Amino acid sequence: MANKSSGELTHLSSSTLIEGDIKLENDIRIAGSVVGTIDTKGALIVEQTGKIKGEIKASSATVAGRIQGNIECDGLMTLESRSCFIGDIKTRQIVINESAEFQGNCAMPISEAS
Repeated sequence: MANKSSGELTHLSSSTLIEGDIKLENDIRIAGSVVGTIDTKGALIVEQTGKIKGEIKASSATVAGRIQGNIECDGLMTLESRSCFIGDIKTRQIVINESAEFQGNCAMPISEAS
């Protein structure tokens, strides 16, 4: 699915800790920690050092770090090797790579063509 973002990227470095809600129109790359909700019309990228505790809405998501909370993703959700996701996932497509950890439920809407 095409990304709806403006092409800009917000980057939170590994030394960053945000406690609160983040709402943005563009892609976000997280190497630090966030405790709170993330709502982006762009892509979410969580690096290996990235940690999120909270609810998430994104156009797509690639997770190499840790997330504890629920996510709603319009497009593709990818759990990279050695990532950890605890919570519920609602997405159109999902890829769970070998050695990724996932504990929760996954709901995927059925296309009308099925």
